[in-house]
Amino acid sequence: MAVLTATAPLLAFEPGVPDHLGATVQDGGVNFALWSAHATRVELVLFAETDDPRAPVEVARALLPERTGDVWHGFAPRLATALAGQVLSYGYRVHGPFNLAEGHRFDASKLLLDPYAKALTGRFGWTDGHFSRGHKGGELVNVSDMLRAVVPRASVTPPVHAHPRTPWSKTLVGETHVRGFTIKHPQLGPGERGTFAGLASDVALDWLKALGVTAIELMPVHTFIHDHRLVELGLRNYWGYNTLNYFTPHQAYAGGDACAEMQSFVAAAHDKGIEVLLDVVYNHTAEGSHLGPTLSFRGIDNAGYYRLNPHDRSRYADITGCGSTLNATSGPVRRLVVDSLAHWVEQYGVDGFRFDLAPQLAKDEAGHFHHDGLILADIAADRRLAGAKMISESWDAGGGFHLGEFPQAWSEWDGSARDAIRSFWRGDAGKAGAIAEALTASPHLFRGKGKPRRASITYVACHDDFPLADLTRYATRHNHANGENNRDGHAHPLSANYGVEGHTEDPAIVAVREQQARNMLATVYLGLGTPMLLAGDEFGRTQHGNNNAYAQDNETSWHDWQLAWGPQGQARTRFARRLAGLRAELMAAIGEDWAEPFECANPSVTWWSLWGEPMTPGDWADPQTRTLAMLTGPGDWLVAMNAHTAPVRLRMPHGSDRFADSARWTGLLDTADPVRPAGTWRVAGGDGLMLAPRSLQVLRLDQPPDRSHLPESREP
Repeated sequence: MAVLTATAPLLAFEPGVPDHLGATVQDGGVNFALWSAHATRVELVLFAETDDPRAPVEVARALLPERTGDVWHGFAPRLATALAGQVLSYGYRVHGPFNLAEGHRFDASKLLLDPYAKALTGRFGWTDGHFSRGHKGGELVNVSDMLRAVVPRASVTPPVHAHPRTPWSKTLVGETHVRGFTIKHPQLGPGERGTFAGLASDVALDWLKALGVTAIELMPVHTFIHDHRLVELGLRNYWGYNTLNYFTPHQAYAGGDACAEMQSFVAAAHDKGIEVLLDVVYNHTAEGSHLGPTLSFRGIDNAGYYRLNPHDRSRYADITGCGSTLNATSGPVRRLVVDSLAHWVEQYGVDGFRFDLAPQLAKDEAGHFHHDGLILADIAADRRLAGAKMISESWDAGGGFHLGEFPQAWSEWDGSARDAIRSFWRGDAGKAGAIAEALTASPHLFRGKGKPRRASITYVACHDDFPLADLTRYATRHNHANGENNRDGHAHPLSANYGVEGHTEDPAIVAVREQQARNMLATVYLGLGTPMLLAGDEFGRTQHGNNNAYAQDNETSWHDWQLAWGPQGQARTRFARRLAGLRAELMAAIGEDWAEPFECANPSVTWWSLWGEPMTPGDWADPQTRTLAMLTGPGDWLVAMNAHTAPVRLRMPHGSDRFADSARWTGLLDTADPVRPAGTWRVAGGDGLMLAPRSLQVLRLDQPPDRSHLPESREP
């Protein structure tokens, strides 16, 4: 790339307009606009990029000439067409008070990234120059180690996207990680591994589609950096919950142009009928605590972007556990979030979002949660976001737990269902009611608040905590590799090791573990909420006991595809695919509007005891109730569960015209015998169904003529 030597007045600013924040091409020039309520001057610095990303050449700098309200702006005529073939970039130096008592941290010695940057260049590296006054950086410069915003060359017209628009009733979410899913895949080329391009391949998308996944939920892909503390420990922020910019895809996930590769990935997923959801982190940024670097928001307007501690404005009100919290009560911050969401929908074709620590976005200045106020109302009102799926993680690190309290249109990660599935199958006492809630989409949390059953995103494992296999291998966390003396991560993960902590060759223990994993996965797939699969669980991915692998960008977190293609991995995957087919049949039988829980007068789901009779209050209250069956209608599907360590005979429903003794039930799935073909066993109404220890069976009601060729099972 040629180095620019011209000294033309590229930043001979005219007033410009404040309407669109960021850099926008207009009439051959570029309009720059930056929000800052407390700045005294805003200086734009223009660079010409060279072949060395750490050695840009500064070619001009000038003050933005106008301020309208709290938006600083200026228009550079002909800048979009000047010096064709030369990549130009820019950053800001923002002048203002450095007054910690008032929460102001302006430092014009720092080159700051535009929060509205739509494309980035440069390479971030940790240097003392990122830290501001009162810390080790002082007045040191940070240009060579800072990301810079690319000056746009043309106006951008949003492309037309072919969104699959999968109804919630047919949605199955698959959570995965761009790098982790692809980095070790032997069928991908070296340039595809760890990238959006790899995830866009037929190899990756067809694998997920075969599991029934209709929506890929990507862990954070907004531009992020690795925490300074982790880098000093020789670790990396693998999960990506450390955002620096909310409008650009993470460059490390691309072999070339990250923006183009992200667009191509979404288009490829849509071609397969798969939606793309993004895990977004609008609760804190990569600038961290009051001891963190000055990279963007902090230097532009610290008191405007962040929640400050009302008792000490030099510190932050940290309700995220990450050192600081974005101030979502601020109009400009809310605008940033909504504009970012809309950008990903319009420019990339993204179909929806999962909001990390979502309650923070809906808390007022006093910390009170509002289910229909603040930014939630802004999102609902923005036409650009119409039709996008919205999912909340309904708790935060400040102790807020608001499951079921998000707007009617939102779905929510159902942590209560997760815990119920784990504890019931572990054999904990008194969990009959909890597993019933989990299977029926937590009606006590959602239905009473006017929300449909799809609002419950039902899962047993996600990125945070053990993957499915480790829930059956480890009774406690083993997180020493994270450098926090094994104090991080969930201390009580509701897991079990069944006799040995970690790996074992004992066939009896292995058999129990495999069956328990099948039980939990089947409960998720056959539940009446919206199921979510942690990618890799289908073949038994393990983190070797680490239940907080956020810093493990290595084999601990990556998909081991050799495991997937081994005999055991293939068997697990076949079972998961079989579940996907069963779920599709079950949902077709129930219909989209089914939502009646078991306590209603005319229920669409009923619960039956070990004795083949409706569950009584005494059955529910008995802490030893570990065998019960869920019957759904219309469609008459029965899911029978036995969490006892001994076999039981469950009497099939009887004693009514609907379930007369002449009724015949055809077996479709048995977790104790995962290769048992569907339709090869049948049981009559009122007869006994043998359930193996720790097992689940699925049966469907049929008329005798339809299954007359099948052998009878008439166990007393």
